Formats: sequence, C-alpha cells, structure tokens
Amino acid sequence: MRRTRGWLALWLALLAGRATAQTRMEQRWPLDSGGSVRVASPFGSIRILGWDADSVAVSARFARRAGRFSAAGDAHVRKLAIDTAAGVAELEVHVPRGATVWVRSATASIAVEGLDGTLDLSSQGGSIRVVGTPRDVTAETMDGAVELAGGTARARVKTVSGDILLRGASQDMGASTLSGRIVVRAAGWQRGGTGVQRGKFESVTGDIRFEGELGRGGVVEVESQSGTIEVRVPASTVADFDALTIGGTITNTLGVAQPQRRPASAGQELRFSTGAGGAQVTVRTFKGPIVLGPK
Repeated sequence: MRRTRGWLALWLALLAGRATAQTRMEQRWPLDSGGSVRVASPFGSIRILGWDADSVAVSARFARRAGRFSAAGDAHVRKLAIDTAAGVAELEVHVPRGATVWVRSATASIAVEGLDGTLDLSSQGGSIRVVGTPRDVTAETMDGAVELAGGTARARVKTVSGDILLRGASQDMGASTLSGRIVVRAAGWQRGGTGVQRGKFESVTGDIRFEGELGRGGVVEVESQSGTIEVRVPASTVADFDALTIGGTITNTLGVAQPQRRPASAGQELRFSTGAGGAQVTVRTFKGPIVLGPK
C-alpha cells in the first residue's frame, strides 16, 4: 500500500511540474479589416482563423523556460512572435477575414481557415494546410506536405520533398516540387469560373496527377523529368492536347488518337483536339510515362 501511495504521489508531482512548466497567454488588439498580421514561431503549431471582428486575438501555450512571446504594431500592422530555444509552442490567432497574413516557421505545422485575403506561408519542415477562399496564396516548405482546399484567385506552392494536394479551383495556380507528389483535384470555383483557368505543375522525380475540370479557354502545363504524369478530365471536356515524352510512353483513352514515334529521334508525341475553342493542355516528360484518360 505504501509503495502504491508513493507512485501516486510521484505521478501527481510530475503532472504538477508539467502544468507549471507551461506558459499560457491570451491577448487582443484592434486591427483594420484589411490589416496585416505577421507571425513567427519556430516549433510546434500555428493556427490562423478568420473571423468578422476588427481585431486580432492570440492565445499561446509554450514552455515557460524555453519561450518568450512578443507583440508590436498598431491597427494597420500587428507582429506576433514566439522565441523558443527548445520545446514547442502552440499558437492560435484570430484575424479579420480580409487580412493579409504572413507566417514563418522552422518546423511548426501551419493551418489557416476562413480567410479571404492574401496568405504568405513558409515552414521549412512543417506541413501547411489552407481551407477557404483566400485571394492569393504563397506556400513553401522543404519536407512538409501542403494542402489547399477551396478556391483561390492565385496560388503558388513549392516543396522540395513534400507532397502537394490542391483541391478546388483557381484562376491562376502553380505548384512545383523536386521529389514530392503533386495531386490537383479541380472543381467548380465558388467565386465564379470553373476548374483551373491557368495552371502550371512541375516536378523532377515526383509523380503528377491532374484530375477534374478545365476552364474554357484556359491553359494547363504539366512537366516532370522522370515522374509519371496523369491527366484525367471529364469525357465532355473541350480541349487541345499536346503530349511529348522522350524516353517514356503515352497512353490515351480520351479518344481514338494514338501516340506517334517522333521522326528521327526517340520518344513519343501525341496531338489531338476534342473540339474548338476549348482549353490548351500541354504535357512534357523526359523519361516518365504519360496517361491521358477520362475522370
């Protein structure tokens, strides 16, 4: 019995130590509806939420001896930072929906929801996830995965090895990676327009899969050095297709057109149209296979 009580006392002491080792903080400041918020936190998690109030509110939790929170600015620009030498910090920030948001981190995961303004997000090793209809998105990581879900006027995503998932639609969308996988699932856009109006997707060794709708009169370019490229669109899609591979193969089930061997050189090429006045789809790969088919 004494041994049991001893272990119980030790466990309660450890819990108390963990509780006192954490610093919790909540603050709020006025911010214009179209103001700017800059956030920096190296480790842990960063969550940005849009709301209808003309203010910015922050709640944070981090190791007391390893971190320090700082804030500066006015109703036009507000800067928030957590300086942690060790441990992790959990940061949640509410901002006006139309605000411009800038986030920088070393390994923290970044999640953004419900914003309509401009987003500039970067985490070297953490993941990035955006849900909503921001006007403009720039998202960059090295190893982390990136996901955009909703609709944007403009989106630019870059990774080194992290996978990229783009769901929704965009007037102008671009994604590039060295070895990650790119998946684009284009659908009708909430702000008008359909699918992807203009898109460019590039990888070196990673696979690329584009599936969904193309904006009428739009332009989509897909390029990979050695990864597999798949383009799958509705059977009713009107577009001009131009596919070329130097060392791979082309498979087409969108129509009767079949690839041809390039004259006096290696590789295959395929050019065909499913109707006039549609989108332009260009696919290029050095030695990877290309697959064109219905969604």
